[in-house]
Amino acid sequence: MRDGSYIAFFDLGDNIAADPSPNTPAWVNHLALEVASESELRAAKKRLEAEGVEILGVTDHHIIKSIYFFDPNGIRLELTTRIASEEEMAAAEKHAHAALAEWTTEKAGRIHA
Repeated sequence: MRDGSYIAFFDLGDNIAADPSPNTPAWVNHLALEVASESELRAAKKRLEAEGVEILGVTDHHIIKSIYFFDPNGIRLELTTRIASEEEMAAAEKHAHAALAEWTTEKAGRIHA
């Protein structure tokens, strides 16, 4: 990656796919990687499509835009770029902990009901 970090993917060589839980929607388990700009996101989409990769998106999530696709092993990948301003990100960050606490409480209520 540009910052020098790495992500490793392994193939166990047994030709047996690790099946996800049937209770988990297909879009949930994925790896998201950030690209620097919307133009870089669109260029990546164009390159992948030229190689025959089926792309979902560009999807506008209001603070980010993303594309989704599968790697050759069937792992869903997301390329994403921030589109929100610094001010919008700071505002979202201010209430993130409260939103998480509210979600956790609501989820616990559903699980223990």
